[in-house]
Amino acid sequence: MRKLLLLSPLVLALSLGALALGACDDTKPAAPGSTGGEVKTPASPEPGPPTPEDQPSDGGAEQPSSEPIPPAPGPPAQPPTPPAPSPATFNHDAPGVIPTGQGHGYLDRTVWSPNMCWPLQDDAFANSQVYGHGGGMGPAGTSQCDAVNYSLPWHDTFCEARARDNPLCAGGGTGHQGQDIRPAACKKNQYWAVAAEKGVITDIGSYTVTLTSSAAPHRVYRYLHMQMAALAVHEGDTVVAGQKLGKVSNDFGGTPTTIHLHFELRAGVAGTTTDGKAVVLHTFLPPYMSLAEAYQRKLNGGSCS
Repeated sequence: MRKLLLLSPLVLALSLGALALGACDDTKPAAPGSTGGEVKTPASPEPGPPTPEDQPSDGGAEQPSSEPIPPAPGPPAQPPTPPAPSPATFNHDAPGVIPTGQGHGYLDRTVWSPNMCWPLQDDAFANSQVYGHGGGMGPAGTSQCDAVNYSLPWHDTFCEARARDNPLCAGGGTGHQGQDIRPAACKKNQYWAVAAEKGVITDIGSYTVTLTSSAAPHRVYRYLHMQMAALAVHEGDTVVAGQKLGKVSNDFGGTPTTIHLHFELRAGVAGTTTDGKAVVLHTFLPPYMSLAEAYQRKLNGGSCS
């Protein structure tokens, strides 16, 4: 991977004002000082398992039915083998491994955020919200609370078949823009999501919270589907790594989704991926290996700093 170029202060200043990008844009808060912007779903303050009203109308797809899943004509080119990250002691699939018929994935072994904090306070399970049990494309007659969804191994979901813009994905540049993570148990409004790095809460929408890192290269993290009516932060707040942001839930604007945290990582600088694709400012980056490394540090007893 080529050496990354740091942003100039001017470019950084401009970029911080344009974080609500293209895909997944959502409604801004109605007024400063609110606890999470416009919340179209009724507040559900009590923690617990999903109720009948929580049945995801989108099947966990994080996209409306008007955006069909596009075909993907061919697999992406495979990158050369880069230096391997530190070995992990928990069971997780290799990056870019997507089952047949669920998209092509994107094989990039880069640990884009090598020192980030694991973005949940507790253990969790990374796997597909759409093709897993209880998902819109999952096995018939299954539930999002089935034990298989809350067990190892982890599965990468970056560039899973979705209709969202993602220039790193094969098949016309569309695919899942981040990693889906289920909390420790199938209960909403109970498990905390925390700040991946020290930074500033630069945007809060109807179902998103955006954190921009204070330190170069100013990575951008976006958290989706927390309990927006009871966030622990406001837009403009400065947070430290590991600080509580909100509780993992199923908020998705006007309709519920499955109980999970959708976690995105965006580029704060220009560079290239391991297979030579250009990375421009705000490109969606595969977060899977960064999450695996962060989770391993948590298992090893490390703390956020």
